[in-house]
Amino acid sequence: MSRQILFITAFIALVSCQKKVAITVDEKSVSQQLDSFPKQAFWHPISNYTNKVPTAYISTKGNTIVNEPKVQSVIQIQIGDTIVFKSNIGIEYRGSTSFRLFDQKSYGFELRDKLDQDTDSAIMDFPKQSDFILYAPANDKALIRNTLIYDLSNQIGMYATRTKYIHLYIDGAYLGLYVLMEKIKRDKSRVNITKMSSTDNTGTAVTGGYIFKIDKSAGDNDIVGWDADAIYTAELGFRSLYDPNYNKISYLPYGIKKGAETYFMYEYPKYDAISTDQKKYLQSYIGELEEVLLSSSFSHPTNGYSKYIDEQSFIDFLILNEFATNPDGYRLSTFMSKDRLGKLKMGPIWDFNLAFGNDDRPAFFNSANWVFNFNTYYPNDTWLIHFWWKKLLSDPSFTSKLKVRWVQLRGTTLSSNNINKTIDQHINILKTNNSIKPHFERWKILGVKLPFNNFVGNTHQEELDYLKSWITKRLNWIDAEIVKL
Repeated sequence: MSRQILFITAFIALVSCQKKVAITVDEKSVSQQLDSFPKQAFWHPISNYTNKVPTAYISTKGNTIVNEPKVQSVIQIQIGDTIVFKSNIGIEYRGSTSFRLFDQKSYGFELRDKLDQDTDSAIMDFPKQSDFILYAPANDKALIRNTLIYDLSNQIGMYATRTKYIHLYIDGAYLGLYVLMEKIKRDKSRVNITKMSSTDNTGTAVTGGYIFKIDKSAGDNDIVGWDADAIYTAELGFRSLYDPNYNKISYLPYGIKKGAETYFMYEYPKYDAISTDQKKYLQSYIGELEEVLLSSSFSHPTNGYSKYIDEQSFIDFLILNEFATNPDGYRLSTFMSKDRLGKLKMGPIWDFNLAFGNDDRPAFFNSANWVFNFNTYYPNDTWLIHFWWKKLLSDPSFTSKLKVRWVQLRGTTLSSNNINKTIDQHINILKTNNSIKPHFERWKILGVKLPFNNFVGNTHQEELDYLKSWITKRLNWIDAEIVKL
């Protein structure tokens, strides 16, 4: 039998239930496929900063924090009695659904100099930048859902925002445990793509870099209330020509969103900075990709979709969203980028507060469904999953690479041992710094069903036990089901 047709069986040892799952792949392509994926962690927050949880003190100097604009304030960060960072800032509320539904609010802030101009600076061991977030784990009573998945993403070599737990006081009032984190932004230490100029409108220059997203429109328009979430304009982005079922859309774009529509929103250059020619290029690139995906030769190895997309990033993005069962995956908070002369990349991943069984919709809390089938479960939702994923998963070459990557990660980063170790590292930091009890004394939410909560534990430990148990069930289910793709 020739090497070209020889098959091998890759086994995943499941520590928790002592069983093995077989995944069959073409031996000739296995080595090449595995080598294409990163082996080194991009960033590991546990090993990159002290186990102390700093305390941030913000003084608004009498200003009232609002959704927009940012108001002048000062931030001082201490570890014990030692001041480790101090700066003028501009601060505002952030978030759409979370802001409206939960008492603990998240904030966005930018560092400013003495002249009140934004300035780059290194907060402790974060790389220099100006824009940061204070994320509130408002309905995540385990406190670590976002930090866990961002940590694992960075461990597999796919950049996700750097994080640091922090105790927050604003104008003397203790507001609980927060996560200091990077805002998704073009930067050599964040989304490392080419810086664009308004004159980069032709030739090689116009090909990148870009960051854009599939998301709600709130935060990018001036509308107040729930209506802000689903009103799109030509200024903010552009609509795909096709609906989730491969049908060409006949009605005009923009206005109040329909579920059949997918909008791509400009993130970098921002909608008020991107030029007309840059918009045309980006729309043309996505348009060409979609025409190829819908062609009979969409899986051609050189002229098919692989000519346009970075498959590695798509596969890792899928794995992370499916592993965590992120109900917003693919359809909301979905960032992507395209560098100069580069292919389309998925990521960074973003916003997993409803993941890991923290969503009370049946399709997501039972750990036994594929998120990419969201449209089947909730066909009338305003935000459906675009047709890209369904089409990619219909290609045996793509699913073969997906299975190979899953096998690789289950033996390393996504092994039960490593996941539990990572969880314990995060929790130990919070316990050692007495971060848990005061948080729940400030926010009396244990034993209370908040919006979206599926499980309601009476203690933090019960919430943590649920998270760990849910993850074990999820891993076992994917091990058994991924072979069927």
